[in-house]
Amino acid sequence: MLVLLLVCVIGLWIRVVTADDRAEGEARADMRSGAETRQEKLVGAAADGVLDDSEIARVFPQGKPAQGLVRIERHGPDVIVTAELLGVGPGVLLTSETYMTGCFTFTVTPDGRGHRRSEVTIRELAVENEPQSACTTAGVPSPSVFPSH
Repeated sequence: MLVLLLVCVIGLWIRVVTADDRAEGEARADMRSGAETRQEKLVGAAADGVLDDSEIARVFPQGKPAQGLVRIERHGPDVIVTAELLGVGPGVLLTSETYMTGCFTFTVTPDGRGHRRSEVTIRELAVENEPQSACTTAGVPSPSVFPSH
């Protein structure tokens, strides 16, 4: 009986100690899911061959604690959108939710000829030791790139 109680106490202790990591993992997954959703919205917005600033602003509304739309750059037909996105995970101990922000660039190649689909490539940016500041300082691209389908 004492062994069973000890196993339960150790199991509970491990669960409490790792709760923060699990919550952050779920918040990160939610953030990346939000990036993929915005990728599809950008594909739809660029389907007519034109992607104007108001269409981009609708895809990336401002909110707290994430900034939403940070910057729009145009290079020929390509549009590079930088945005800070929010991910929400479950609460840990006394908190109700876990928040995580991340900075992403979306490179949009609009469908200019009407016979091929617009393409959007996502790149998550990070600044070493300061991931929250990636949208306010020069970001370093991470190797994770999610091309559109």
